[in-house]
Amino acid sequence: MWTWGLGCYYFEYYEDEPRFMRFDSYQFKVCFLSFLQIVGCMSAEQRKVLLFFWTSIKYLPVEGFGGLASRLYIYKTRESNDRLPSSHTCFFRLCFPPYPSMDVMQDRLHIITQEHVGCSFGTW
Repeated sequence: MWTWGLGCYYFEYYEDEPRFMRFDSYQFKVCFLSFLQIVGCMSAEQRKVLLFFWTSIKYLPVEGFGGLASRLYIYKTRESNDRLPSSHTCFFRLCFPPYPSMDVMQDRLHIITQEHVGCSFGTW
């Protein structure tokens, strides 16, 4: 097992049991590791906006991720790699197209973690 922190937020990954994350291929595991590296360089405010974009929850419960109603999932989509990540907040799913590089992924995540963008999707 290894644990990776997002400030006060943590992802846990167990080799035998993906917990909070779902992988469907080795290539996507590499994508996930890039995601962790990018999120690790984000400010606390950007991570907060990412959590809201992903789940529509502004703050984790006192119990942390274990206190959420569901695990967090990351899915690979078949969308074009020029698309932004999308989310299904009811199911705690963050969906990524197959980005060609970590730089492209970082750019797309930077766009959705701007508070005026990440907190306004789906609101009128």
